[in-house]
Amino acid sequence: MIKFFKKIRQSLIAEGKTVKYFKYAIGEIVLVVIGILIALQINNWNTERINNNRVKQYSKSLIRDLENDIEMINVSQFQAKKSFKKIDSLKSYILSTDPAKLSNTNLFVLTHDIMYRPFMWNRSTFNEMKNSEIIHNFKNDNLKKKLMAYESFSYHLDEDFDQDMTNAHKAEEITSEIMDLNNPYFSQMLVLESERFNDPTLDLFKTVEYQKAKKEDRVFQINNVNDLKKFVNVFIRIQDSYRIRAFQEMNEIKENAKEIIKLLKNESK
Repeated sequence: MIKFFKKIRQSLIAEGKTVKYFKYAIGEIVLVVIGILIALQINNWNTERINNNRVKQYSKSLIRDLENDIEMINVSQFQAKKSFKKIDSLKSYILSTDPAKLSNTNLFVLTHDIMYRPFMWNRSTFNEMKNSEIIHNFKNDNLKKKLMAYESFSYHLDEDFDQDMTNAHKAEEITSEIMDLNNPYFSQMLVLESERFNDPTLDLFKTVEYQKAKKEDRVFQINNVNDLKKFVNVFIRIQDSYRIRAFQEMNEIKENAKEIIKLLKNESK
């Protein structure tokens, strides 16, 4: 094709048709430019098609991650609410019972295992999106802002969990100082609760293990009222944190996840 155009130009020059030559040369340049523009447009269309497909794939993967996050949060929230109610029962029990008659077994049931399961966020897809910069190909700016806010909120909850874990360790230390944990059936109750950690119907007070533990019950050793207040206050501080965590923050981040899922479904169409 190049040789063909070259021969035409040479023929025009040889015949002295300079004006026609320049017209032809200009026409040839225009054709080349048009060809380049068409090629660029085709390349842009192809690139846009590839990016759109990637956006759809990432959207579907993000939806799965967020749905798994919601399920994970549900478990942690259930456990945090359960511990919140357990501490309520602890306060009521201590207020309504003579300190000299406090049951070591009852206090164990009301104070053990008050920590909720750690968060296990599904961040791999979003991290990959940020590293590949595919996130910039998402058309909805509100969606991108919500994704960034969701990630930030999840890290905030991780920090909250660390603080809650620290408080739980303090509670365990105080509990071990003033309670006699040497009851063979305490470990059996722990195993039972571990096996049914997400079972809302489990009530340790109604189990055979609890009844056996009560038969081996020991007197709760407390030196003075101040020690008892110190003991209860540690759990009250934990409850205050759980009030925010379980009844506000976890609900909020789940709603955020659901909103993002709706927006992602539009992106994946």
